[in-house]
Amino acid sequence: MSRPRVRIELGSPEECARHWRDYLSKGGAYKAGEAPEDVEVTIVLVRGAGGAGAELEMEGKAVYRMAAGTGYELLGWTAERKAALEAWVMAAGEGEGEGEGEGEGEGEEEEPGTGTGTGTGTGKPAPWMERLRNLPAHMQTRMAREGDQRERVMLERMYGKNVWEALLRNPRVTFPEVARIARMGTLPVPLMELIVNNAAWLRSPEIRRALLANTRLGSEMIPRVLRMLPKHELKLVPAQTAYPPAVRDFARRLLRGAVSD
Repeated sequence: MSRPRVRIELGSPEECARHWRDYLSKGGAYKAGEAPEDVEVTIVLVRGAGGAGAELEMEGKAVYRMAAGTGYELLGWTAERKAALEAWVMAAGEGEGEGEGEGEGEGEEEEPGTGTGTGTGTGKPAPWMERLRNLPAHMQTRMAREGDQRERVMLERMYGKNVWEALLRNPRVTFPEVARIARMGTLPVPLMELIVNNAAWLRSPEIRRALLANTRLGSEMIPRVLRMLPKHELKLVPAQTAYPPAVRDFARRLLRGAVSD
């Protein structure tokens, strides 16, 4: 007996990112409005406005129901599936059907696919993911500097600190990608400075929050980040326990006018 299908339209790249942050990254999904009464279902994620974009199927089960909608747990959740799903979600910002860099011309079938979340629907990673495994160091750097968004996401997952600098120097790197790196507690100080010295990145609230929460943000960099905050955000910093004491202390001093601009 086939499971009922629950179609979840993610819409714009912003909606995709929000659903990823709130539900998908935690191994869940949410369907607003009416949903089948069945506990076990096939969840169909649809990327793109109007529900006409790429689709991804996963098995799930209902874990709570409310008047506003139903929450689901994604079955067979693994770190690899999470990484593949994140790459699929992030691809919403790259434009549907585009081929870039090393992946040009390989077609839509290499999107993370149905059922497994690993890209082929057969339990095997997609070919584009396999190409990224066991790369020598110079190729890791090259792919990180030139790769498209789904490749960058997987490279960071696979090689971590080895590709951080190259990713930050990729001209197409996105604010969410920079923010993810900025949160890393093992981020070397020179790379922290690279982010802080980029005025465009500091205009992103997500990147500023990531930097301020990182204990490796040096005392000489804290003022530069805090001074980019609007006054109403700066007022909240001293009460934010997620921020290190040095950040909260300097915010208090700025608010009192105890330090010069």
